[in-house]
Amino acid sequence: MCELFGVNANKEVNVNFTWRGFLRKGERNPHGWGVGWYLTADGKRAASLIKQPIPAPESAIALTLPKLDVRSQIIISHVRFATSEVGYLNTHPFVRRIKSIGQYDEWIFAHNGVLHGVEELPQRFKPLGTTDSEAAFCYIIENLEGIRTIRELFTRLYQLLDELSDYGTLNVLMSNGRYLFAYSHYPGKGMWLLKRHPPHRGRARLLDEDFEVAVGDVKAEDEYAYLIATRKLTNENWERLEARKLYIFRDGALLLKVGEEIEPMLDRETLEVLRAVLNGESVDFDETVKRLIDLKLLKRIQEGVTINDYRKAIVKLIVGE
Repeated sequence: MCELFGVNANKEVNVNFTWRGFLRKGERNPHGWGVGWYLTADGKRAASLIKQPIPAPESAIALTLPKLDVRSQIIISHVRFATSEVGYLNTHPFVRRIKSIGQYDEWIFAHNGVLHGVEELPQRFKPLGTTDSEAAFCYIIENLEGIRTIRELFTRLYQLLDELSDYGTLNVLMSNGRYLFAYSHYPGKGMWLLKRHPPHRGRARLLDEDFEVAVGDVKAEDEYAYLIATRKLTNENWERLEARKLYIFRDGALLLKVGEEIEPMLDRETLEVLRAVLNGESVDFDETVKRLIDLKLLKRIQEGVTINDYRKAIVKLIVGE
C-alpha cells in the first residue's frame, strides 16, 4: 500500500510542514522512500532525485530533508510497500529523459497501485528494475517521445493512463518539469486534492500527530499551490480527484482536466479575461488580472497586460481555441 504526495506552486516552495506528515506514512510503507523535484538554472530545468530502499522514519536523509531547504515549484514524493523485490532500482520515483514539443525534458514518475501484465508493453525503453510501475512508466515515455503539440501531449498522456487503468489500479503523479500531472484509478482509495490560494488564513493540523501551524506563516501572500496525496495529510478541505481523469497543474493552478474532452478548470470570469487579452482587447487591472499574472499566464507591458510569451499555447487550449 504505497503512498504518494505531490506539490505544484507558482514559486519555489519548501514543503517541510506537510513533509513531516507524509514522512509518518513511511511507518506503514517500510520498503523505501523517495522524493523528486526540479532545479532551474540558466533557464534550464533538471530533475533531482533522492531515494533509499529503507523505511523513511529510519533514514537520516529523510528526517533532515526539511532542514536542507529543498525548494521547487514541483515536488513528487513516494513511500513504498513492496510487491516486488526491495532495492534502489525498484524505489520510486523514476526519471527518464525524452524529446517532445521540440525540447528535451526529464520526466519524474511515481505510482501507487498494482498493474498486472504491463511488463511486456515497453519496447524501446527498458526498465532498470523489476516493478510494474517502472514498466508502465517506460511504456508511457516511449509513446510520448516525439509529440509535437501541447494538445497532443495532454490527450495522448490521458489515453495512455486510461489504457493502463485496464491492467489494474493506478494512482499516478508525474511531471516534465513544467506541468504536474495527476491521474487516479483506484476503487476504494483514489487521490485527494488540496488548494492553497490566497488569502492564506486559518490553521492546518497534521492528521497523524498533534502538530499544527497557521497557514499564513508557511505561505507567502502571493503564493498559489496545490497539494495532491493518496491520503489526506491535514485537517483542511481536501477534495477527492475524479476517477480516470487527467488533472493538469502549472504554476499553482489547476488548468485542465482531460477525459474524453478537454475541460478548462479556471472560473468563468478568468476565462473571459484570458479570451479578451488573447484577442487583443484591453482589460481592467483587477484582482483577476493580478492572479493571472501571479500564475504567469499574463504579463505586464507598458500598454497594460498581454499573454505570457511562453504560455500562449496553453492559454489557447484553456479558452478552447
